[in-house]
Amino acid sequence: MKLFNNSAFLRLAVLAMSFSLFSCGGGDGPNPKGSTFEIYLDFWNTSGRTPEVRFDELNTSSEIKIDFTKTFQGTAEGSSFTKVEIDNFRIIDQNSNNYNIEDITAYELRDGVWKKDIEFTMDFDQSEDISVVLVLDRSESLGEDFGTIKNYANDFIDQVFDDREVVQMGVVDFADDVRSHPLTTRREDLKSYVSSLVQGKFTTLYDAVDIGIDMLQDSDSQSKVLFVFTDGSDNNSSPNVNVDYLLNRIKSDKNDYKITSFAIGLDGDGGVDQNILTKLSGNGGTASFPKTIGEAKGVFEKFSRVISNVYSLEYLRNQQVIPRNTPAKLKFEITTIK
Repeated sequence: MKLFNNSAFLRLAVLAMSFSLFSCGGGDGPNPKGSTFEIYLDFWNTSGRTPEVRFDELNTSSEIKIDFTKTFQGTAEGSSFTKVEIDNFRIIDQNSNNYNIEDITAYELRDGVWKKDIEFTMDFDQSEDISVVLVLDRSESLGEDFGTIKNYANDFIDQVFDDREVVQMGVVDFADDVRSHPLTTRREDLKSYVSSLVQGKFTTLYDAVDIGIDMLQDSDSQSKVLFVFTDGSDNNSSPNVNVDYLLNRIKSDKNDYKITSFAIGLDGDGGVDQNILTKLSGNGGTASFPKTIGEAKGVFEKFSRVISNVYSLEYLRNQQVIPRNTPAKLKFEITTIK
C-alpha cells in the first residue's frame, strides 16, 4: 500500500474498463517498460457528506480501463472527511500488456492551472481476492484446435492461481448444451474438468454467459471477472437472452463489487461477431481477436495477468460543499513500474 498527499482520497480497483478492442500480438511481455498515465475526473459533494466522481474519458489516457459511464458515489467518514471508492481499475495498452502502479500524484485545477495537491491523502493497493469464471466454447467448429484450446485454458488457470493468493474459479462450457463447474479453490479439479470436455454442435454463447454472471453475482470477492472464449457467434440460446440483456445484468448488479468481462474471439474464419464480443467486454474489460490458434496462446497468457492485476484506490477529501454544476477538476498522474 502507498500513501500520498493529495486533495482527495480515492480508492480505485484497477482491472481492468472502456470498451476498447485490442490486438493480440506484440508488446514487451507481462512487465512492459514503465510509463506515466493520466486520469481526469470531476468531483462534487452537494451536501458535504455525499461525494461523487465521474471519469473524463476524453482526456484520460486510453490505457486506463474503467466504466466511464458510471458515477462513483462515496460516503462520509466521521465528522471531517468523505471517501469515494472505485473498483475494477486496470491499465492495459493496445497490445494487451498490463501495468503495475508504482506511484500516484494528484492535482487540482485552480484558476486555470494544475496545482499539486498536498492537503489530503490517496492510497492504493491490489484487490485481495478474485473470482473468475471461464466461459469456454467447445463447439465442433474448433475442430482439431479444441485440444490446444483446452491446454491454453489450463495454462490460464495455473497462471491466475499462481499470481493471486486468494482465488476462486469456475468454468461454464457450451456447445449445443451448457455445462458448468462451480467456483472452487481447487485448481486441479478445474484442470481435470477442462481436460475432460468433449465437443458438440452449435454455439449457445449467451446462455453460457448468463450462467457465468449468476456464479459471479453469488460471489463476495473484491474482484469478479468473466472471461469468454469463442470462435463463433451465438446460434442456440434462449430467445430472451441476448447481448443487451446480459449487459444490463452486469450493469445493474447490486453488489458492492461489480463484474468485469473480457473476451477472446478466435477470428480465423471470420465467424466471430467482433461487435458483440466488444460490447460484452464491460465494466473495464476488453476484447481481443487473434487470427490463428498460435496467436490465441499469447492472448490467453496476457489476459491471465491482466485479470489478476487489479487495484483498489481510495480518495479522501474534506466535507466542503461542491455543487455538481461546478465540480472540482482533478488529475492523477500514475507512474508504472518497468
